[in-house]
Amino acid sequence: MKKITLILLSTASICLTPIAFADTTTNTQALSAVTAASNFTAAQVAEIEALVSKYITSNPKVISESLQAAMVQKQQEEMAKMEKVVVINKDKVFKNDADPVGGNLKGTETLVVFTDPNCHYCKKFHPELASLLNTNKNVKIIFKDLPIMGDNSLLAIKAMLAAKNQGKYSEIQDAVYTTEKPLTRKQIMKLAEKLGMDTKKFDADMKSKEIQAQIDQNLELSKTLGINGTPTLILGASTVVPGYLSADALNEKLKEIATAKN
Repeated sequence: MKKITLILLSTASICLTPIAFADTTTNTQALSAVTAASNFTAAQVAEIEALVSKYITSNPKVISESLQAAMVQKQQEEMAKMEKVVVINKDKVFKNDADPVGGNLKGTETLVVFTDPNCHYCKKFHPELASLLNTNKNVKIIFKDLPIMGDNSLLAIKAMLAAKNQGKYSEIQDAVYTTEKPLTRKQIMKLAEKLGMDTKKFDADMKSKEIQAQIDQNLELSKTLGINGTPTLILGASTVVPGYLSADALNEKLKEIATAKN
């Protein structure tokens, strides 16, 4: 199963692969290196290390809080880098005519969504997008579909993009995002038939080089931007938000960006 490795983020809001966290052994070694490089005697170094070890044992939250602070700082740095790259690649992000678009096509508030149909948090996020569109009539949503969860995701995305050619992207999208188990090709074809689509054209489009090329472009763009998990959102001209957000939180951020712009 193909996954994108996460640099940093909480598994409570984003689909990603496991990451390794710093251990206390590394911290102890760092402390020893610092004290060894000082003018302390060996006895003083041993005493300092013992005091620090005792303090950490009595106050275990110090380590977790320090790690959390470091993670927040690292995340902010990574987001700042990503936002600069978004601006550099703005045409690929915002002006690809092949991208499915929802909401108000002439809306002044823009939301770009990188999601995988089989990502748990993307499925959780999907109804929030519907709620957003019901409450915000000025938002334009650009969908960037990423098959990071394997072949089932690739099949689902091909189906959604093929359905777009017949004006049925949102219908297939709703189907694949609201099912607990990935849809099979047979189930997808039955759904297309039920929706009144030209199933021969639909099947041919799913197998087309054009749709595969579009998916490859999305994957390449996500790599360029440094996107390491789904969902990942781009609000306004460059604001990057990793992970799941509610419709209310999205609306609030979009308003903040619009206000700052004006």
